[in-house]
Amino acid sequence: MLDVYHAEPGANTLKVLLALKEKGVDFNSHYVALNKFEQHEEWFKKINPNGQVPVIVHDGKVINESTVINEYVDAVFEGPALRPADEYGKAMMRIWTKWVDEYFCPALSYLAWNWMIKSLVKDLTPEEFEAKLQKIPLKEQQDKWRITATEGYPEERLKEWRRQVETSVTKIDSALREHGKDWILGDQFTLADISVFAMAHPMPMGYQDIMNEEDTPHLMAWYNRMMERDGTNAALTMPNKMREEVKLDDRVDVLSKQGKE
Repeated sequence: MLDVYHAEPGANTLKVLLALKEKGVDFNSHYVALNKFEQHEEWFKKINPNGQVPVIVHDGKVINESTVINEYVDAVFEGPALRPADEYGKAMMRIWTKWVDEYFCPALSYLAWNWMIKSLVKDLTPEEFEAKLQKIPLKEQQDKWRITATEGYPEERLKEWRRQVETSVTKIDSALREHGKDWILGDQFTLADISVFAMAHPMPMGYQDIMNEEDTPHLMAWYNRMMERDGTNAALTMPNKMREEVKLDDRVDVLSKQGKE
């Protein structure tokens, strides 16, 4: 039995949902409403003490961290292989997934949080907000919530994260141009594609000045191939209740301006 605790099909949750749908794995879906701060409730922290999604529970064994989950899913469940068969290929794949986790994802995450958290907590009193903060198990996350809900990050930080996003987009487009193949590693669709797409998915809307047909044609061609995959479409049809809290028009307008000269 596989239970998956997840939020909307975006970022790290999307990463895991993509792998599961590509493999054709059956699972019990448990939606965790981030807009209601359910990831910080005691019932969920008993599953993942870090208070973060996604998490899987396979035959009673709990695994968190989306990149680790995806390698586990590919190794344990039947279905199309999402990792290269040879060790060198696996190493190249992990270089990409590590880069996404340590560089691409954090830059996008901080920029998104800098505007999104304000909208989620706007109706809370200072006392209610502080009570929510105290439920967050990781101090680093508490600090992130407090900063983004109040004054926000300084402009120089936003500019640096935007530079990192621009660098990331250029890196992906260049890699695809250089080998001229369909997928990040070449001919085989792998977890590297899944990791990159999970972060890049909203960018043609929120960062259209960075990721577009003219400036990043190879990346956009890859993006369109990703959007045509059955696994992608199945993952993207999972519940997305956050749309009710955060207006997409606001998202496009704010994300496209943050950290921009």
